[in-house]
This record gives sequence, C-alpha cells and structure tokens, in this order.
Amino acid sequence: MKIKPKRILEILEEKGLPVPKKQQLSSYLISLRKKYYGASTISLGELEAWCQRNSLIPDDDDKPWVLKYQIEYDDEINKDDDNKNKFRFFVTTRRLLFNASISYKIHVDATYK
Repeated sequence: MKIKPKRILEILEEKGLPVPKKQQLSSYLISLRKKYYGASTISLGELEAWCQRNSLIPDDDDKPWVLKYQIEYDDEINKDDDNKNKFRFFVTTRRLLFNASISYKIHVDATYK
C-alpha cells in the first residue's frame, strides 16, 4: 500500500492520534525504507559484483541475466577522457535473444546522463 506522508498525517489526525511534524514522518519513512529494502544507491563495486552474480545463463527462458557489462573506474580511464567513473551493462533473457534472432528490426533503449 503506497500512501503519501501527507495522507498518513491526515489519517492520524482523523483517528485522534498524535500527529508528528511532516519532516519527522518523512525521516521515519526513509529510515524504515532503508531497513527493509537497503540503501537506494550502490557503489560501482557492488554493481560489478551484481553483474558477475547475474552473468550465468539461466534455464528459464524469461529470467533476466547480464549478457555483457563494462565498468571503468576513474583511475583506469584514458587521459583523453573526462576522468569519471563509467559503467554499462546489458540485461536480457533467452526469449528476447531468440526473438531478436528471428526479427528484422530491434528497438533498443538506453539512458545517458
């Protein structure tokens, strides 16, 4: 159930319960989210470990896996470059690869920041 902090405060007030400040509630929800789901960001090392763990081709045709990945740390990058960490990874499924092999056109999506 996804309820916004503003709605939570309204419900508490309707039920006659003590109503915290909005900032207190937001801080509590952030700490609760971290407790149950972990940090919302990961390091490049953690991403690289995840890619390695998910690089084996699964038996299930619809289970995603990492086909290829590349991670460049700022101390490994060419001097001609902008000296920033870079990463790219390609996630697919066996079914998607099969469909691509029998198709004439493929739609590819990427995000660049």
